[in-house]
Amino acid sequence: MTYLDMHCHSKNSHDGKLAISELVRIAKEKGVKYLLISDHFDFDLDYGGARSVVPYSSIKPEKLYAEFKAAKAELEEDKKSDLHLLFGIEAAYSDSEKAIKKCQETLEKYPFDCVINSVHSVNGQETYFRNYFFFKSKQRAYGDYLDAVLRSLDAPYDYDVVAHIGYITHGAPYKDKTLRYADFADKFDAILKKIIEKGKALEINCHHDVNPPRDVIERYFALGGRKVTYGGDSHRGEIAARFEEVSAMLKDIGFEYYSVFENRKEILIRIE
Repeated sequence: MTYLDMHCHSKNSHDGKLAISELVRIAKEKGVKYLLISDHFDFDLDYGGARSVVPYSSIKPEKLYAEFKAAKAELEEDKKSDLHLLFGIEAAYSDSEKAIKKCQETLEKYPFDCVINSVHSVNGQETYFRNYFFFKSKQRAYGDYLDAVLRSLDAPYDYDVVAHIGYITHGAPYKDKTLRYADFADKFDAILKKIIEKGKALEINCHHDVNPPRDVIERYFALGGRKVTYGGDSHRGEIAARFEEVSAMLKDIGFEYYSVFENRKEILIRIE
């Protein structure tokens, strides 16, 4: 089995705990072949006017890239390892023109292997925290989130992967947090069809629960979607956690390959 993880955070992210060199060590021990360092670039918070209950420190891209290059150079000296260390970005989408411009400038400045498009904030609030849900029904809170995801797909900058659809459930206060396809069929169809139309990959994220949930993944496949990535979304070194479980699920649905991206080019890895 070829192990990979296309979504991993280092201590350069506000919520990451480990240096890139330590993540490389863990990945090598686990036999991972492709590891994407995809730290948070919170354009939604820094330039989009969104707010978070907890103040996040902004990433320093120059420092991140220097640390990445040092770790990659050290890895290349290890003749026994076949790990591909990849440089990525998790770009937090915002409707703000200022945030969009900053994202475009960042993508032009650094040689990213893969660009992840994600949505964390909706209507000016980071959805990880419960204040986003105050005085909102589950239908409204989740519906507004899915509308934001749909808007993000038309971002005027190039990206490769659509991340963790279902992130909204992490901080939800509802007794039943589940985000079901049947409850938002029209919204999900619009999102999934556009992902397919644009040729992007759908990320299967395992940071908390599997997101998107299986019924959404099955619908994506039924609509013709075949591009999927695996994202452990680790913050403390939980690289490739649940990889075998997710691979078995995808294979059962009918998927044959994972997509990985190196130098912004897709590489297909058979799901075993």
